[in-house]
Amino acid sequence: MINVQSEDLFTPKIQKRLASKVARSVIFVALLIGLLMSAVVAYLDLKETKEHFIKTVEQVIQTANQPAARAAYNVNDDLAGEVANGLMEYQSIISVTILDDLHNTLTSRSRVLAKSPHRWIADSGFGGLQSFEIELRTLDDPEVKAGFLQVIADPIDIATEFVQRVALEVLVILLQSLIIAGIFSLIFYRLLIGPLQNISKALARTNPDEPLATRLVVPAKNHGDELYVLAESGNRLLQSVAKRIHERDKAETDLRKAAETLEQRIIERTAELAEQYEAAKAASKAKQEFLASMSHEIRTPMAGVLGLADMLLEDKISLETREKVEKIKDATRSLLVIINDILDLSKIDAGKLKLENINYQLHRELNKTLELVEQSAQEKSLELNLQIADDIPANLHGDPTRLRQVLINLLGNAIKFTEEGEITLSVRQEQQSKDLSWLVLKVSDTGIGIPADRLDEIFDEFTQADASISRRYSGTGLGLAISKRLVNIMGGRITVLSEENQGTDFEFRIPLKEADKNTPSPTEDIEPDYYQARRNLVILAVDDNPLNLRIVSALMEKYGHVVHEANTGKEAVDQLSNTVQGEEPDLILMDIRMPEMSGPEATKIIRELDGPIAKTPIIALTADVVEDHVKEYFEAGMNAFVAKPINPTKLLEEINSVLQEPIHEPVFQKEQSA
Repeated sequence: MINVQSEDLFTPKIQKRLASKVARSVIFVALLIGLLMSAVVAYLDLKETKEHFIKTVEQVIQTANQPAARAAYNVNDDLAGEVANGLMEYQSIISVTILDDLHNTLTSRSRVLAKSPHRWIADSGFGGLQSFEIELRTLDDPEVKAGFLQVIADPIDIATEFVQRVALEVLVILLQSLIIAGIFSLIFYRLLIGPLQNISKALARTNPDEPLATRLVVPAKNHGDELYVLAESGNRLLQSVAKRIHERDKAETDLRKAAETLEQRIIERTAELAEQYEAAKAASKAKQEFLASMSHEIRTPMAGVLGLADMLLEDKISLETREKVEKIKDATRSLLVIINDILDLSKIDAGKLKLENINYQLHRELNKTLELVEQSAQEKSLELNLQIADDIPANLHGDPTRLRQVLINLLGNAIKFTEEGEITLSVRQEQQSKDLSWLVLKVSDTGIGIPADRLDEIFDEFTQADASISRRYSGTGLGLAISKRLVNIMGGRITVLSEENQGTDFEFRIPLKEADKNTPSPTEDIEPDYYQARRNLVILAVDDNPLNLRIVSALMEKYGHVVHEANTGKEAVDQLSNTVQGEEPDLILMDIRMPEMSGPEATKIIRELDGPIAKTPIIALTADVVEDHVKEYFEAGMNAFVAKPINPTKLLEEINSVLQEPIHEPVFQKEQSA
């Protein structure tokens, strides 16, 4: 049931109750009507009283007419005085004067004007003092004017009686009005207010959760009227509410059961997702570890092969042997391209590939790209063409490295699958809207083409047109898959049109972003012919692979540097711990994966040593180039890293960078000859 506080909320104050409002309204109307009726009655009474007063004074005067006429006719002062005294007997007459025919005063009587609070009504309602004058004629000689009778009447007594009478009449009328108002209020209460109060109280006591416990009723006398309709309508609403409550309770029960079931399912599904997430994390980690391990295990011997090949090429060998060594390097670089493709694909799938946003010269990048594939085209006697539209801006903004990577993949495929004819790289601009232009690049060849039923799969990973193509032309099928992903990341799309034995057209478009006019145009990088050292360094080279250690030492000794060697990270730490102050190495070249102690572990220990040795620059030389692992190298305290197989130019530039001075200066033979 509803508590007392709730009942108080539904109990109106007395002045706000409908019965009080109706009673006040009825009484007000009754009093207003009573006052209006009293005003009408008073007005009529005033009018009648005033007329009666004048008529009475005139009758009194007429009564004294003949005696006053004889007194005036006979010029009898005594008789005139008696007549005047007689008139003064009437209380309303305050002055009497009898004149002869010559207006000589025979007698005059008067009294002082009485003071009364009702003087205002006498003056305003009855016209104040009333003057009367009549000619006196005797009955014996009516043709002869005997004199004049002048009377002044004061209506104060009549006014006083009028006020007393009207006050009583108003009181009676108001009492009658109040009695009628009370009767009407009682009738209204019994017919309307009472039943409404019963309905209101019943609704106020209604328990919202048990509406059927309340029944709205009205007296039998109200059956069929509006109150009866109201009560029945309320009962129907209560029944409807009860039905809705029942449906709500049932729905809540069903919902609660469903929620419990759903909660259990969510718990189970969450557990499944957690397991799947952990499995995915483990799989991703395993994949990363596999890629890192594969990269390390493949790049390590590749580093040895390329290093030995470079060492051989520096020796005096026959042309035939030099050609064989060059082919060894080419084969090794081809393997390196495959490894890089796999790492790129993994990086793209993980969403970790980041694009550069720099200004570059499109013509220069295209020419560089063609130079890289030009030798392969010449070996097959293929014509290599470049067509660039004149309306393309010279300086653009974007990632030139990834642009070259896509073009190298497409041009490489075109050269690979074309036996004769030509390869054409065409570049144009296409305006889509006011704010968007496309840079459209198309690689066309006259090669073997692609079957129509294989076009939809050509961009899938590890996919080629068919098995015979793979056997005949080799390749992993990663180039196009990577190209498509790179183009998508750059905000573009790539398409292919081909017909068997008629050639293939690969076309891709990326947003054309012109370089900022205020930014200087990029300068062309000229490869130096070789480097020379300005001063000799003391370098500690750390690597568990004797071949790689030998190659690194030979490379550094080539520039006159003194190289100390350590076969493990622990051995490097021991050497540095026993180093006499002042004989610290200028630089440490540290391998990453080593037994006993890894490169990052050794670096952390070195950074905690006492003295200047702790600040010695450390460059990681690693075959593990997975991005997350590279981040760990820097967190361990390394200053830079160079990927294996080592690019000598890259290593020399990193040494200059970490030592913050140009140790190795580039030499251009053209400048020397000049």
